[in-house]
Amino acid sequence: MFKIHNPPDVLPVVGPLSWGLEFQRARRFLYISGQVGATVDGRVGDGLLEQVKLAFDNVGGVLRSAGLTPQHVVRTGLYFTRHVEMTEKLQADFNLLRTDFLGDHRATSTFLYVHALADPRWLFEVDAIAVELES
Repeated sequence: MFKIHNPPDVLPVVGPLSWGLEFQRARRFLYISGQVGATVDGRVGDGLLEQVKLAFDNVGGVLRSAGLTPQHVVRTGLYFTRHVEMTEKLQADFNLLRTDFLGDHRATSTFLYVHALADPRWLFEVDAIAVELES
């Protein structure tokens, strides 16, 4: 679907992502605003990992509403608050949730720490860009 660019003269990829994705002809783009770890009724997930799961579920819902899948995602922005201490174990658990969502597909990604999100209960937010290619 996309041509992956992970050149040997750049720092090796350090997670389930690609440094670059190339595509020739896009039929349409879908920009997904930041999604947080909360349910439709506003319940915020307990802890980081539940919030990550819910946030990716919400991205999936937006994709489905457009007739797309996680395989169409070309970029994610991952935002963690300063309250998250990213240990090696937590990083591994987070990467499992990300690969549960994306499968074998490796979208590009930016991982950022931010001072705070709009609601102090939120620990994580993700935005995304998806592309549907011409047939």
